[in-house]
Amino acid sequence: MLKSSVLTLLLAHGMAAMAQTVSGNVFCAGTLFDPSPASVSISGTVAASDVGLPGAIWVGIEDPGAPGMPAAFLTPIGWVAWTTGGFPTYVETPAIGSTFSYSACIPASPAGGDSGCAATSADFVGWKIYAGYGVLTPENQALIGRRRASLDLAKPWLQQKGKWRAVYEDDTAFRNALIQKSANDGRWGEALTIPFISCTPPESGGQ
Repeated sequence: MLKSSVLTLLLAHGMAAMAQTVSGNVFCAGTLFDPSPASVSISGTVAASDVGLPGAIWVGIEDPGAPGMPAAFLTPIGWVAWTTGGFPTYVETPAIGSTFSYSACIPASPAGGDSGCAATSADFVGWKIYAGYGVLTPENQALIGRRRASLDLAKPWLQQKGKWRAVYEDDTAFRNALIQKSANDGRWGEALTIPFISCTPPESGGQ
């Protein structure tokens, strides 16, 4: 897919504790004569001890005007704005691999959504992209099992008291929370700060 106009910015962020790195670049995804859209590519490595575990991968973007708060997350349907709650995942997998690599176009508007793709990164210069992953460790898998056994045992009493909640019926929400929590243990980092890149088609000279 990459044929020309590559501007690479590799800002590898290493986390020795988990032996995990992430990096990224910006590039023009089209052809020499039609280089649009401007795009980003993100890649990362997974710690050897995490390979094969159930997990999820996140790619988020941060507005420099609001540091410390992700503005949006990359999902299978594109960039999705985030305000509160769990982080939208890009990939969920029953067995995470040793590496990951994903590409996406830069949206035409910071609002994301259905704004389409941009020919330049002008509206996002200085924005930071973060990437990482979380896993369900063997310890947390055991924790889920103990919680499930306790809930099943207490279910009749909780139902009698009117305290049984629909979320107790399965372990999905608890499982996802544990996977996201594990990402904070050195499994994510800054992939790149977006520089300027123009993928505007060249003007025809009429010759």
